Amino acid sequence: MQKNKFLFLVWGLGLSVVISAIWSFVWFRENSKVFVSVIVPVYNSEKYLEKCLDSLTRQKLKQIEFIVIDDGSTDGSYKIMQEFQKKDKRFKIFSKQNEGVGKTRNRGLKIAKGEYVGYVDSDDFVSSDYFLKLYEKAKKWDADVAVAWNVSVVEENMIIPKWRPVFAYKDKEFLEDFSFLIGDAGEQWDKIYKMSFLEKNYIKSLDGRLWFEDVWFSTLVAIYAKRVAISKEGRYFYRIREDSLSGVSNITKEEFWKGLEIHKNMFLRVRNMKISDEEKMDLKLKLREKIYWFMGTFGHEYNEKEKFIEYFNSFIGLI
Repeated sequence: MQKNKFLFLVWGLGLSVVISAIWSFVWFRENSKVFVSVIVPVYNSEKYLEKCLDSLTRQKLKQIEFIVIDDGSTDGSYKIMQEFQKKDKRFKIFSKQNEGVGKTRNRGLKIAKGEYVGYVDSDDFVSSDYFLKLYEKAKKWDADVAVAWNVSVVEENMIIPKWRPVFAYKDKEFLEDFSFLIGDAGEQWDKIYKMSFLEKNYIKSLDGRLWFEDVWFSTLVAIYAKRVAISKEGRYFYRIREDSLSGVSNITKEEFWKGLEIHKNMFLRVRNMKISDEEKMDLKLKLREKIYWFMGTFGHEYNEKEKFIEYFNSFIGLI
């Protein structure tokens, strides 16, 4: 009898140890997951960087990582990054030669471990609930993208709400079509993106030095995204500066023609999508309007008639 009691006690202790080990493993696995990876490209942002990174440390979403990459700064930006990493292990910091914001963001994307990925510019900052609310909405709708409703412009001592196309959907928190943004592509930093969505559709930033590179990323997202959540809580604060992130401030002739070529590559993407002909035509028409806008906005300086004719002839068979 005593022997049976002893065996039962040993068996019970062994079972409790196994259950405890399994629970600990599950807890660790769930709590070590990264829900959102935040990529912050940094270029000579010493004046604003501390406020930016401090706003990240205050995030209410705990399963989060911050990938901060110095793009060859010549000021004290990297030292500030090091100070934040010492205090908060969620910061992963890197330093490299200056290559531009696109390559910097793409490097961060390769490092990111999150289910979703978001971007913050190094001179901007966010409210403490910003990524929590975006993530909650993304999970609620199993969204490819969650977009922030509240974006404010910071200019000198003024904070002004920024008008954005998503305002047209004031009664919505979920959309099944994001293609309205093709004609008015939003910024890259006001959303979070499901990592698997970006990978599946080969969406990344442009590697070249183009000051409007956000537009191309956002246009591709608008083409492919079918499940889009809108977060009306949390706020992104966007700072207007005369100098751009990586020292590029105006569009050159070379960039103009490269921009037109990128538009044509988007037509090729649409042609290869597995959607109906009607859906393809709708996307192509929106892309065509975007080309007209791009040419009207920047092309007057580079009015080379023969090159324009050659460019439009290259679309034969695509539209």
